[in-house]
Amino acid sequence: MRTRPLLAPALGALLASLSFGSAQDKPKDGPPKKGEKAPLVGPVQPKGLPKAGELKKYDDVITKEATTLPGVFAVHRIEEKVYFEIPQERFGKLMLWRAEVAKGPAGVSHNGSSLGSKVLRWERRGNKVYVWKVGFGKRGEGKGLDLAIEAAGMDAIVASFNVAAEGKDRSAVVDASNLFLSTMSDFSVSGAVGAGSTVDEGRSYLTDVKAFPGNVEVRALLTFRGGGGGGLTGRSPTGLGSPGGGASQTALVHFSLAALPDTPMKGRYFDPRVGYFTEGFESYTDPKTWVVSRQFITRYRLEKKDPSAAVSEPVKPITFYLGKEVPDKWREALKKGVEDWKPAFEKAGFKDAIVCRDAPERSEDPNWDPEDARYSVIRWVAEPVANAMGPHVHDPRSGEIISAHIIFWHDVLKLAQLWYFVQCSAVDEKARKLPLPDDLTAELIRYIACHEVGHTLGLRHNHRASQAYTVEQLRDPAFAEKNGSVASIMSYGRFNYVTQPEDKVKRLIPVLAPYDFFAIQWGYTPIPDAKTAEDERTTLDEWAAKQVKEPFLRFGGEDGPAAVDPTVLTENISSDPVKATALGLKNLDKVVDNLVAATTTKGEDFDLLKETYQSVLTHRRNWFNAVAKLVGGVVENRVLAGRGGETFARVPKERQKEAVKFLLDNAFATPTKLLAPAIVNQFKYSGSAADVSGQQKALLASLLGAGRLNRLADAEVVCPPDKCYTVVELVNDVQDGVWSELKADAPKIDPLRRGLQRTYLDLLKAEFDDKDAGPAAPTGPRGRVSDDGDGGKSSELRAVARVSLRELSRQIAAALPKVKDAITKDHLEDCKSEIEDVLAGKKK
Repeated sequence: MRTRPLLAPALGALLASLSFGSAQDKPKDGPPKKGEKAPLVGPVQPKGLPKAGELKKYDDVITKEATTLPGVFAVHRIEEKVYFEIPQERFGKLMLWRAEVAKGPAGVSHNGSSLGSKVLRWERRGNKVYVWKVGFGKRGEGKGLDLAIEAAGMDAIVASFNVAAEGKDRSAVVDASNLFLSTMSDFSVSGAVGAGSTVDEGRSYLTDVKAFPGNVEVRALLTFRGGGGGGLTGRSPTGLGSPGGGASQTALVHFSLAALPDTPMKGRYFDPRVGYFTEGFESYTDPKTWVVSRQFITRYRLEKKDPSAAVSEPVKPITFYLGKEVPDKWREALKKGVEDWKPAFEKAGFKDAIVCRDAPERSEDPNWDPEDARYSVIRWVAEPVANAMGPHVHDPRSGEIISAHIIFWHDVLKLAQLWYFVQCSAVDEKARKLPLPDDLTAELIRYIACHEVGHTLGLRHNHRASQAYTVEQLRDPAFAEKNGSVASIMSYGRFNYVTQPEDKVKRLIPVLAPYDFFAIQWGYTPIPDAKTAEDERTTLDEWAAKQVKEPFLRFGGEDGPAAVDPTVLTENISSDPVKATALGLKNLDKVVDNLVAATTTKGEDFDLLKETYQSVLTHRRNWFNAVAKLVGGVVENRVLAGRGGETFARVPKERQKEAVKFLLDNAFATPTKLLAPAIVNQFKYSGSAADVSGQQKALLASLLGAGRLNRLADAEVVCPPDKCYTVVELVNDVQDGVWSELKADAPKIDPLRRGLQRTYLDLLKAEFDDKDAGPAAPTGPRGRVSDDGDGGKSSELRAVARVSLRELSRQIAAALPKVKDAITKDHLEDCKSEIEDVLAGKKK
C-alpha cells in the first residue's frame, strides 16, 4: 500500500511501544517511502560535513560520564545533553512522537493534558540525519497508481541533526537535546502557554531520560518567557494556560517517542450507524473505481488466544492502571467503572478483555512510569475543575488504539453530586443533603469512569440513546434496574429525573446498556473469513441494520443534523420531552422546597446554595430547550440504502403545537417558588429574577429564530398542507400565550412578563429594520442560548409580523380600559405606541 504524506490527527495523550522489523530498499531518487530503509550514505553528501571515517571518535562523544540506557535505540545522557544512537535498522521506520503536561502551574495546566503528537521517520544521508513528519491521507496500490500517489505530495522534513560519531555497525550518534529543550517550531510546546511565549533555555533543563524496548521517554522542566498576550485565560481542561504581561511560567513536560508496529492491524471501515472515532483517508483503489473518502474506526487490537473458540481470552488484554495519586477512597469505584465493560467484550467473543490494576510499587517494578507510552493510566488532578476526559492515541494507518490517559479533575466529584441532587433527591432519600454519602458518590464516579473508558475504547457520544426509553419504561422499577436511565452509557442523559417517588425505582444511574453491547460487538467481534477491510463490509452492514427494528441500538452523536433533531439531546431523557419535562419539574419543586436545608451548614456561608440554585436553573433551561427542539424539528432516521425508509422526517404538527403550549404554560410563566425570598435573599441583594428572565428571553428568541421559521416554511413544500405547522400558526400561538393577560377581567402584568413582552416586540420590530440581521438573541445565565438559537432574519416573518402587530395593537387597545394597575397601564400604552410607530414606518 502506498500513501500520500499527510499528517493524520491523533485524539489524545499516550502512545505505546510495539514490535518492529525489517525494512525495504529505498528507490534511487527522492525521500525513502513509508516502510523503506534509507541508505546509510545517500546519493548526495551534504556540504560542510566530514566524510565517513572523519567523524569524532565514539569515546570522545559518548564519554565515561555518559549514562547509557538500552532500548528501542541506545540513549546516552551527559549532563544536559541527550544523544540518540540510531542503528541502521531503525532508519525508515515509523515512530509516534507526543508531548504532554506532567506538572504545570496551578490553575494554568493539568497533568496528563496533551500538547501534540505526530508520526515521524528517521533518514540518514551521509553524515546528516533527517526527521520526516509522515501522514497517510492518500492510499492505494497497484502499478502506476503507486507513482501517482507518491507524486501527489510528500512528507515534510521537520528536523535535522549532524552525526557526531558512529557506534557499532555504523549506528549514528546524534545530539537530540533540541527536541526537548529548544523552540524548534515543529516540536515546540511553547505555543500552548500563550501567544508569543518561548522557551528560555537558560532556565530549562532535562529531569528524566528513560529508554524501553519500544519507546523513549524524556521529561524536561521548561520555563517559558511570557508573550504579550494578556492575562490568564482561566482554567482549561487541556494544555497549558496563557501567562500574561510577560510573566514566566514553568512546566514539567513529558515527551515520548514510540515505535509503531511493522505490520498495521487490519482496519475496520466506519459505518455512520455506529458511533466510533475515526481516521480518515482518500482511497484510490476503491471498488467504485473513483476516489472515495474512507475512514477506519479506532479500536484496540484484540486477538483471541484460541481463534476457534466462540469466547476466548485475548492475547493481550486492554489494561488500565490507576495512578498513585488517585485518592484511596475512589480507587475501587474507578476499577469497577473500567471492568464494567467486560460483559460487552464477552458478547464480542473475548473473556476478561479489559482489566484495571493499581500502579506497581517501586519495589515491584522500579521502571514503571505513568507516562510510559506502554501503559494506559487513569490520572487524578488536584485542580478545581469539574470535568473528566478519556482521550486516546491511535496508529493513523489502521486506527489501532495504542494507549490512553483518562483524566479526572478533582471537582468532578462536586459536579456529579450537584447533578444527582438536582435530578434525583426528590426520589432518593440518601441524596437530600450535600455533600452526598461516600457510597453514593462512589457509584457516581463509577458511572463517569465507565463513560470515559468508552471513549478510550473508540466510542463517541451517542446522544440519541438518551431518548430511547419511554416515560413508562423509566418509571418501571424492573426495566430501570436492568437498563438504567439511557440506552447508552455514552450519552449525556445523566440520571433518572422522570420517575416519581411513588414508582419506587431504585436504579437511577446509567449502566452499560443495549447500545453499548451492540457497539462493542460491532467494532470488536472478529470476522475470520475477511482478509481485508473491504471483505468485512457486507457482514458489518448486516450487523448495523439491526437498528431498523431495534430502536435501543440507534446512534446519533454530534455529527449530522443534531442541532435540529429532537431525538438527539443532551441533559434530557425519555422519548417524550414534554412528559419528561413535566415530571422533572414536578420533582424539581420538591428539590427547591429542600434547597436551603440541603446546602447550608450552621456557621458557614451560602456559596453552595447559590451554586446549587444555579444548577436548578440550568436544568430547567436544558429541559425547556429540549421541548422547543420539537418545533420545526427534523428527525434523522440514520439508515442506508435498502435498510429502512426515508432518512428525514418532520415532527408532526400536533406534537409541535403541544410543545409550544407547554412552553407558554411553563417556561414563560413566572416561577414564584423558584424566586422565593427565603432562597434568593440568602445570596442575592438585587437582580434576583434576572437569571430566570434572561432564560425566558433567550428561549423566546430561539422559538422565533430564523432557522426554525425557515424549516417550518420548508416543511410546507414537502408536506401535505394540513400536516404543516406554519409560521403564521406559530406566531399566533406565541403571541396569544405571551400576551395572555390581555384577556383577563383586570389585567395585571408582573415584571418578568413585562420584560418578556418587550422582547417579543423587539423580535418582531427587527423585521422592519433596514439592516440585514435582527437583534442578537438575549442570553440567559452564562450567556448561553438554546440549541437552536438563530440570529438574523427569516424571509417568512416580516409579513406575519406586520399582521400580528396590528392585531396585538387592537387587543391592547381593548384591554387598556380594564387595567387598574398603574405600571401595567403604562407598560401597555408604551407597547401600543411602539407598535403604531413601527407600522407607520417611524424610527426612534
